[in-house]
Formats: sequence, structure tokens, C-alpha cells
Amino acid sequence: MTSHNNSANEAAFTSLYREHYSAVRAYASVCVPHSEIDDIVADVFVVCWRRFRDVPSDWARGWLIGVTRNVVRARNRSARRSEGFIDHLIRLRPPNWVEDNHMANEEVRQLNEAFSKLSLGDQELLLLAGPHELSVGDLAIAFGIKPGAVKVRVHRARQRLRNAVAVLDAGGEVA
Repeated sequence: MTSHNNSANEAAFTSLYREHYSAVRAYASVCVPHSEIDDIVADVFVVCWRRFRDVPSDWARGWLIGVTRNVVRARNRSARRSEGFIDHLIRLRPPNWVEDNHMANEEVRQLNEAFSKLSLGDQELLLLAGPHELSVGDLAIAFGIKPGAVKVRVHRARQRLRNAVAVLDAGGEVA
């Protein structure tokens, strides 16, 4: 693609963005909490940029709303998987774990917050290695990487989760 085509694509994308941003944002605002709207809108326009050639010029708004629906659904699925993972971790807690409900709820909240701060890749890997109990071999096939790399990634993802929980335990805020 020549730089002229890139400039034309950028100009066309910018025009589409300006024309439909408000509609995408308005639709997202009825689907997700206020704190997630900007992330949803950003994800929609990332998809739009990547698939810009697929955007029907006469039906761009409808196409973008469809993408918004898909992004929201994907986020909801991810949230459900995260909640399931947290429930799984709670079931695995040691018997001498603090049984005070307030404390347990606070620790669950911290774990959930720490997990949500991980990258989607780390979340997915921990979910598949944890509650879904995929073996290293299965994970290697699923991710298209070598088993040794899977072990390293799972170890690092678990370490990042432990570090995030430790930061929250210390009263800090996970970045």
C-alpha cells in the first residue's frame, strides 16, 4: 500500500470516527457501566481500523453498532470467566483460611480486583490452566507455542497475580 493510500485511509477513518463516535458511545452507555464506556468505544474503533476495508460505506453506523455488541459480549464473557475463576480460587482456599465473612469478602474483592488488572492474555492463561485444567500440552496447542513457553507464561502470570494481590494487601493500588 502506498503512503497516498494510507493517507486516504486515515482521512476516511477519521471522518468515519467523527461521524459515528457519538452513536457508538451512546449505544455502549446503555450496555456497560460508565467506567467501561471509553474502553468499549476504543475497542470498537480498533476493530474498525483493523477491518476498515470491511466497513460498508452505506451502513457504517449499523456495522459499528454490531461491532459494539460483539465487543460488549466478549467483555461480558470474560467477566463471567473471571468470576468463575475467583469462585474456583475460593473453593481451593486452605481450611485455616480466615472464616470471618467480612475479611473473606474483602480478600475475594482484592483477588477479583487484582485478577481484573492482569492482561487479558494472563487472565485467559490462568483460567485455562486453573479451573479449566488444561494440561501444558493442551495449552501449548491452544496458544500455538512450545510447552516450555507455556510453563514460563503460566509461572509469570501467577507471579503477576500474586504481586497484584500483595500490592492490594499492602493498601496500594494495582496499576
